[in-house]
Amino acid sequence: MNRLFFLLTTLFLGVLLSCNGAGKPGVTVAAVEKTDSCRADAKNSYEVYIPKRTDADWKLPLLVILDSHGSGKFALDKFKQAVNRFPVVLVASNLVKNGFAGYDAAILTLINDVRQKYPVGEMVFLTGFSGGARMALGYAQAHAVNGLILCGALAGSDQISALRCPVISISGMDDFNFMETAQYLFQQQPMPGNLNIELTNASHDWPDSMMLANAFGFLRLSCKSDELAAPSPLQLDAYCRAQQTRISTLQKQGDYLKATLIARNMASIEVFDGEGKIFTSTYNSLKTSREYTSALEQLGKCLNKEISLRQPYIDAFMKRDSTWWKNEIKTNDTKIKSEPDVYTRDMYRRIKGFWGIACYSLGNQAVQQRNADALTRIVAIYHALEPDNSYVYYFAAFPYYWQGNNVAAIASLKRALKLGFTDVNQLKKDFPETVWSKALAN
Repeated sequence: MNRLFFLLTTLFLGVLLSCNGAGKPGVTVAAVEKTDSCRADAKNSYEVYIPKRTDADWKLPLLVILDSHGSGKFALDKFKQAVNRFPVVLVASNLVKNGFAGYDAAILTLINDVRQKYPVGEMVFLTGFSGGARMALGYAQAHAVNGLILCGALAGSDQISALRCPVISISGMDDFNFMETAQYLFQQQPMPGNLNIELTNASHDWPDSMMLANAFGFLRLSCKSDELAAPSPLQLDAYCRAQQTRISTLQKQGDYLKATLIARNMASIEVFDGEGKIFTSTYNSLKTSREYTSALEQLGKCLNKEISLRQPYIDAFMKRDSTWWKNEIKTNDTKIKSEPDVYTRDMYRRIKGFWGIACYSLGNQAVQQRNADALTRIVAIYHALEPDNSYVYYFAAFPYYWQGNNVAAIASLKRALKLGFTDVNQLKKDFPETVWSKALAN
């Protein structure tokens, strides 16, 4: 009797414990979204998103996001769609951004901090946009990572081949950095075996959430790891069908460049192509089609013309006045609106983007040199080109400040902040407290 009572009590306690509290299989754990900071460096702050899951002890891969402006929340939101399809812990840095000299140590500190606090395993993926992409690539050259998604920037064949992980490059065909990707489309550089390219029309910006979800799905489903279970046949089938639909849709739209690259990417991974070699067959058919070769030829002509124009435009920043630039900008904008050929239209967009980044770079150079005349000239061109760019007004504040006109400098800085300037640390570095405190005041 006592033995029977003991057995029943043990059984009851086992059932009770198995049904009680987070951390047990089958218990849904709510999603988490918060801002956090590294214990080793409070300035190293980051945004975190952990999707809802059914086991608090379940270790997830980690995806570290690097935005060129350190806009962690904005960049993190871009990847939430990916999380819904392929569970992962998202972490977006608020510290690492363009020009951040200690990015390698800061990323390592961030990853170590996340591993101490959150349910992540050993798998780490990195992604970045523009300068963030370059820093993600630089980090991966010195540290083990499981895959990279590089947006708006790429690198040479030797750098990519040296990485011990797959790389997905998402490049806007209307992005001024498109030249870095185009080299691989024309076989001028042999495409590294670990490089996969997707084309979009996001200009110089993060791609849309759907494209980012497709890219991360490619990495996650093709990644072999003892840490995570292999993807189910249903997952693989759904993903492959979605990519087949993308290819077919792009073909119907006449966009053979994008369709061919997707087919190439899928054909390069055995788990996607399988025994039927459907994607290999599709890729071979597309790359020899008249439509693809014709598109590549037209793209090549546009790129050659663009290359021939870049140096004369650089010279024009020093030699031409704002009236000439206003006419040139107006003419280019008209061509963007009226040009029927998509590749030529993208060329004009890339030229405009090139002017913008040149204004930004030359503006920074003039600030460093404290050259008020050069900066005033660049600001006039920048304003004609991108009147709502916050850096137009940020740069415009310097000549006022150098002249001792703090009232005008503060007004210009307030305008920059209203238009989206977010680098408060840089503001405090560039201007004294008597200026930046009033600029930040409501």
